[in-house]
Amino acid sequence: MAVKDYTTNVASAFDGLLHEGERLLAASPLVQDPGTTEDVSARDELIDLLDPTILVGLGTFPGNAVQQAVWGRAVIGPPDANGPRLHAAIGRVTSPKVAVTDRRLLIVEIDVVPRAASGLGKWFGPSDQVARPAYEVDKVAILGAVSAPAGALRRGRLLAGFRDGSGCMLVCSPPSLAEAVVEAIGAPRGD
Repeated sequence: MAVKDYTTNVASAFDGLLHEGERLLAASPLVQDPGTTEDVSARDELIDLLDPTILVGLGTFPGNAVQQAVWGRAVIGPPDANGPRLHAAIGRVTSPKVAVTDRRLLIVEIDVVPRAASGLGKWFGPSDQVARPAYEVDKVAILGAVSAPAGALRRGRLLAGFRDGSGCMLVCSPPSLAEAVVEAIGAPRGD
């Protein structure tokens, strides 16, 4: 599916969500980034490896050194900053989508709502897509976005940076939609 096709296909879902004159620039399905959300302590990782309950299969390994080595950080910044709040919003939604307008970045869930209230029309009749917002941030609070390094495990990743010093990795699925999202957010700017 081409990039424009996806945004065009879901554009009608945003009819009730966009402000007057606001334009939808890009949209993409997301998956929550698998990178770590906190600092990795080498000391704690080594202590956890020596836990005998892990060796006999009774314990679980809580470490995330391998996770950080493979994926890096998913989010940076204090818990009340835009980056961590955006990452948490993606995790709260069953099937998250990112939408970038000329004014905002939104995390939404798109529901299919039947037009008929009852009867066979409810099950087999026409339906509409409706976007339900989970999180939004004004574009003035965003520094910009860059594509993450390419690679088998990093396809579709982009880093969105915010003026409060935080950042959040977004993973577009399919990866081909990431470029349009980066372009719609814009390159990092320091103004």
